[in-house]
Amino acid sequence: MSSVRYELYFILRYSWQRKFVRTERNWQTVRKVDHDSRREEVAGAAARLIAEKGLEALTTRALAKSLGCSIGVLSHYFSSKEEIVIAAFRWADQRIDLRMQEAIATDNPGLDSFFPVIKAGLPLDEESDLEWRVRLNLHSFALTHEDSFFAQREKDQHFSGLMLEMIASMQKQGKLRDDLSAEDITHIAFDLVIGMAKNLLMLPLEERETRAAYLFRMIEQLRPPADPC
Repeated sequence: MSSVRYELYFILRYSWQRKFVRTERNWQTVRKVDHDSRREEVAGAAARLIAEKGLEALTTRALAKSLGCSIGVLSHYFSSKEEIVIAAFRWADQRIDLRMQEAIATDNPGLDSFFPVIKAGLPLDEESDLEWRVRLNLHSFALTHEDSFFAQREKDQHFSGLMLEMIASMQKQGKLRDDLSAEDITHIAFDLVIGMAKNLLMLPLEERETRAAYLFRMIEQLRPPADPC
């Protein structure tokens, strides 16, 4: 083989190898995205089963039936039923937390921006109703599963910290009463939301806004008095 032909062969082969590697990497990325997307779909279906029928109704057979697939397909994405349960809990929990974190994320927090934070944490529509039904199952599950217990407690502490920063900032700017500590207001708000969410689930959906109204009236009392003219 002449040197020119050899060089041309080498260049073409090297280019093909690079193209093959790039293609293989792209396929690996696609496979990972598809795998993650499918896991998310399974977790969502499991969450709906838990919300509608309870944790005891979540079997691999029932889940496979709801997804229109075989039990063997589920084992490709999850190694055990407990792993599916945890994924379902996270699916619901993260959706609630995301709404509340989006409500907290404001450059100029005030009492009026605090109302959406509280509202985002309550089961006031069909979507949040489903998520809270799953979350309450998670709370019961976590009491007897150590890893989930500590993970849940750590997450709650993190979110309380975000809320504390928001409340402390409002007090510092004179937008919130300061005769109660930021820590106390945070604990009160956090505990009231969780307790109210549980109670609201016992009411018809159309009655929940009215029932929750007193909580927002209580929060209104945190507004500092107007400066005298």
